[in-house]
Amino acid sequence: MVLSKLSARVGGGPPGPLWRRLVRQTVTLVAGAVALILLMAVAMTLYLGYCQRQAKAERNRVQIGMTVEDVLPLVNGAGIRAHAVLPDSVSDEEGVHYATLVKHSDGTFGSFGAPRLNEDEALALMKQKMSDGYEWRWRYTFVNNTPQHFSFTVTFGRDGRVKDVTDVWGWD
Repeated sequence: MVLSKLSARVGGGPPGPLWRRLVRQTVTLVAGAVALILLMAVAMTLYLGYCQRQAKAERNRVQIGMTVEDVLPLVNGAGIRAHAVLPDSVSDEEGVHYATLVKHSDGTFGSFGAPRLNEDEALALMKQKMSDGYEWRWRYTFVNNTPQHFSFTVTFGRDGRVKDVTDVWGWD
C-alpha cells in the first residue's frame, strides 16, 4: 500500500501540499544563490592570485645595482609613479620632482602632458628628472579588473642605481 502511494506520486500523481512545494522551491533557490556566490568568490580569489603572481614575477626582474636604463624597459604591465625623496625643507608644489609613465603594449610610453614617447625619450625624461641629486622612488602599480591592485617600489640611490626593491603588496 505504501509502495503504491509512493509510485503514484512519482509517476505523476497529485503534487504534495502547497507549503511543501514552496519550501522545496525556496530551499532550491537559496542553495543555488549560495553556490553562485561561492563560485564567484573562488573565481575572484583565483584571479587575484594570478594577478599577484604576475606582479611578483615582474618585481623579481629588478635587481639591486641596476640602472634606470636597465629597469625602465624591463617591467611590463604597470604604471609608474616616480618621485624624489625630498627633505622637509624642500617644497615641490610645481611637481618638478614627480613623474608618471605608462608603458603601452607597443613599447611606447605615455606621460601626463606629453605625446607618446619611445624608450629613448622616456629614458631621457626620467634621467633629466632624476638629475636633481635626490633618491627617487618608482612605484609600479598593476591595475586589474577588480578594486584590488598590486604594487611594489624601486628606490634609486643618488648614484642612479637601484638601492632597494620592496615586496609586492595589494591595496584597493
